[in-house]
Amino acid sequence: MAFRDILVHIDRTPDCERRVKLALDLAATQGADLTGLFSQANTYLESRTSGLEKRRATHQQTSNELRDKFQPMAKKAKVKLHWETAPFDRSDDVVTNHLVFYSQHADLILVGQHNPDKFDGSIPADMAGHLVLETGRPVLVVPYAGTFPTLGKRVVIAWNTARESVRAVNDAIPLMGNAKKVKVVAINPHQKGKRHGDTPSADIVRHLQRHGIPAEADHFSTQGVDEGNLLLNIVSDERADLLVMGAYGHQRFRELVLGGVTREILAHMTTPVLMSH
Repeated sequence: MAFRDILVHIDRTPDCERRVKLALDLAATQGADLTGLFSQANTYLESRTSGLEKRRATHQQTSNELRDKFQPMAKKAKVKLHWETAPFDRSDDVVTNHLVFYSQHADLILVGQHNPDKFDGSIPADMAGHLVLETGRPVLVVPYAGTFPTLGKRVVIAWNTARESVRAVNDAIPLMGNAKKVKVVAINPHQKGKRHGDTPSADIVRHLQRHGIPAEADHFSTQGVDEGNLLLNIVSDERADLLVMGAYGHQRFRELVLGGVTREILAHMTTPVLMSH
């Protein structure tokens, strides 16, 4: 089982090239085609009403420049890169809608983590959360800081037996085929509603081992530390290059209501995170 069709969001943010490099490495490893989707809206500095045709032309020109920049990288990586330019729009909600549509035809989506220090309104701040909840596809969120020379060599899985967690583990199997270590972590496994066996995480570990994945079980109690921070600490201690977890939340009209752990990880992640809902 492998990914064959990967989608990466393209924009003009400083961290986009790092995201594309990771997507190309992943596509090469998986033997997948990669589609780059350029989509962004007005920045805060641009008028919301005037000069629309000029901004559409600039939008297309920027897309062409980025395509010409990334195509040689794809050729070097021996990856077939398809390029899509989403129509320009003044509303950032449309950027999310573009990605939701294209995600329906992909195995995996790569997007960037929201960077509050570089936010200019062209990319929705809550885009990653919406994609996880709306697309029905696994979403790999790439931090805006750091370098990621490997992916899936040392993995932490947040396991709590819920449907979202089951889905995330299954979605991540193609990324763990060459893993050196996979730690499956149950946090507060004896809380009401969690369906662990006699040994927390042991059952899902056996399942992963049958896929040839070197998984091991562990469990923790928060003991006054919130689950999000505990999970981030475990990722750091394990020197993990990938965190796998279910995403929890819902939408109220267009308002995104994320669970506390999901929100904490999206805000403070320093390692790529695969989320599924």
